[in-house]
Amino acid sequence: MWIRAGFTLMELLIVMALLGLFLVLSYFPTATARKKAHLLAAESYVRNVALALEAQRDPSTGALPTHLTDCLSGFGQRPKAVTTCTITYPSALDFVIEASLNGALLKKVVYKSSDGTLTSLP
Repeated sequence: MWIRAGFTLMELLIVMALLGLFLVLSYFPTATARKKAHLLAAESYVRNVALALEAQRDPSTGALPTHLTDCLSGFGQRPKAVTTCTITYPSALDFVIEASLNGALLKKVVYKSSDGTLTSLP
């Protein structure tokens, strides 16, 4: 009587093929979730910058601190997906924040203070 002491080569190959298939099928949802997370982090950062600018608005005149044109530093920890972030002032009472993204589903996030909209653009 012969007792089997291990797995055959065919059994090992089948298990390795199934594991490889599982890894391939789970990669794409994980990559998409990571890109969505980068986008949400960037949107949150832009909202925080907008709140900080609103907090610095002059209470009597409503004027904004127009010396701030770069929002890459000074507004908390910047997500690594945000590569550039600029603040422009189309009027004395309004501002626009534009953030360019890398590694996210969309490439740009724009906040307009005139109507309070946050838009993600491809």
